[in-house]
Order: sequence, then C-alpha cells, then structure tokens
Amino acid sequence: MVELMVTLAISSLVMSGIYAVFHKQVATHNTERLVVSMQQNVRAAMSFMERDIRMARYDPTGSGLFTIGTANRAELQFLSDNSVEDGAVNDGENITYALDNDADGNGIADGTSCNLVRIINIPGGTRTDVVARNIDALNFDYFDTSVNPVNSLTDRTAAPWQVPAGQIANIQSIRVSIVARSGDSIPAMFINHTDSSVYRNRPRDTDGDGTPDTADIILPAQNNDFRRMQVTTEIDCRN
Repeated sequence: MVELMVTLAISSLVMSGIYAVFHKQVATHNTERLVVSMQQNVRAAMSFMERDIRMARYDPTGSGLFTIGTANRAELQFLSDNSVEDGAVNDGENITYALDNDADGNGIADGTSCNLVRIINIPGGTRTDVVARNIDALNFDYFDTSVNPVNSLTDRTAAPWQVPAGQIANIQSIRVSIVARSGDSIPAMFINHTDSSVYRNRPRDTDGDGTPDTADIILPAQNNDFRRMQVTTEIDCRN
C-alpha cells in the first residue's frame, strides 16, 4: 500500500511537470503564431497602401480631375488615372483609405472589431475591401516637402485634424502610421502580457526652428493582453 501511494505521488509530480511544459509550449506557439500573423498583416497592408498613394493625383492627360479630396488624420481620399489613362474618372480610380469602425473619425478603433479598408468607385456606387484586419489605429500626417518632412500641413485645431482645403494641393509627402493588434480575442493558452505602451507618430516641428520636437499620440495605452505592432512610413507623392 505504501509503495502504491509513493508511486502515485511520483507519477503525479511527473505528470504535473509534463503538463507545465506542454502548457508553456502551447502558449508560446499560440503567441508566436499571432505575432507573426500580425506582422505579416500590417506590413502587407503598408506595402499595398504605399503603391496606391504614390500614384495619388496621377493625371497623364492634364485633365485636372485627379486630385486629393480628403486629407485628415484618419482618412485619405484621392483620385488617380492609373487604369485607362484617358483623363476620365473610371472604375477603381477614386480611392479612400480609412478604418471601418471609427465613427468619431479620430483614427482609433471604436471596438476590437476594426479593419483597415480601401473603398473604390464602381458602377452605381462603391466597393469596400479589407486591406488589414485587427487594426487599432490609423494615422495620416501631411507635409509640403518630401525631403526630411518636419513641417506638418495638418490643422490640429480642426475636428478631425485635417489639411485646410487651400493647402491640399501643396501636399508632397504623406506619413502613414498603422497600429495592428494580435487578433480579435485572447487565446486560452497565451503568454501573459499587458500592453501599456503609448503609440506615437514621428516627431514634427512645432516651434518653427526646423527641428522635430513633438510626437502626436495616435493610440493611448490600452492596458490589455493584446500584442501590438506599429509601422510608420513616409510616402512621397510623385504627382
């Protein structure tokens, strides 16, 4: 009887150790899988946007129809004669990037279900395509130079922050920031982590001395268990 109890005790210890190792391996696998998926998601989205935005205002016939229409912190809408090149606005040449769950237009998701979308014109209306899922923040900033941009054209007293209509034609560079989230839920087995980071844009010049000094907050600390990743890039407008 004593031998049986000792055997059971040893077996329990061994099984507990095996389960702890198994749990750790599964949690690590789940975490790494979500992080890798998040990284691929946001990088692919940025690459896709970069190609589109570089062609904003492309107008080979000089029609004057292809301009940037909306340039605010959370939405960018522009036209590009990139399909037929005939000087007319054809299907797919009126393009908008925004979040699909951002009712107040501040570039921050209103809930955990939020995607980066691309909206284009089609016969009889528009079509919305998801470019990246699980996006917590989307931020645009606009500059009048493509070399080391520091002087923002964005009016931060407006709601939402936006480039005044009279300044839109001066846009030469667009800074795009995306903050992605590791899924829409936390797996049961997941390495515990609290994201207390504050996500900021790159610094811009606010005192006129030509030196970047202030970085806008694009996503306050969320203080939850999701992993996040920020990608920021400068896109020169070629047209």
